[in-house]
Amino acid sequence: MPTLHLLTGAPGAGKSTLIAHLAAYPFAAVDFDELIDPVGDLLGMDVRSSSASRVWPGYNRLWVEITALLLRAGEPVLVMCPLTPDEWKHATAGAGNVPEAVWGRLDCDDADRRARLAARGWDASQIESALADAAELRGTVEREFTTSGRSAAGTATDLAAWVGSPRSTTP
Repeated sequence: MPTLHLLTGAPGAGKSTLIAHLAAYPFAAVDFDELIDPVGDLLGMDVRSSSASRVWPGYNRLWVEITALLLRAGEPVLVMCPLTPDEWKHATAGAGNVPEAVWGRLDCDDADRRARLAARGWDASQIESALADAAELRGTVEREFTTSGRSAAGTATDLAAWVGSPRSTTP
């Protein structure tokens, strides 16, 4: 079975920016945010809002199913998401044909995250929440890919090398 790489990252790390840069590589790369607006339209709610937290487990499970479909092609798959390994494990409970994942973390320094999220119009409490999420992920997923002080293309090149590397050499 092909290797599944999960790249977690708190808001502002650069996941959505990277997706266009990964299209040139010979593996499937998807970002959880790619379906958030269509799913929100379908459900009649903003899936990003905390008031939608009751649908988040279903949204995560939808991505587990999409991932299983992509893996059928027999090529590596990179899924960018905001989940912890425990949240992914919960989402995959009872799902068939989803291999154990190799985990990495997309990150940036806190000053960059603050600036990126402020530019999106996030308020101070939302930014602090994202900083807390980033701190939690730093303690959960060791393998880091940084976007601070780097171009998106450079980070994408590093990710492509990681996804293309044998599972046994991935920390």
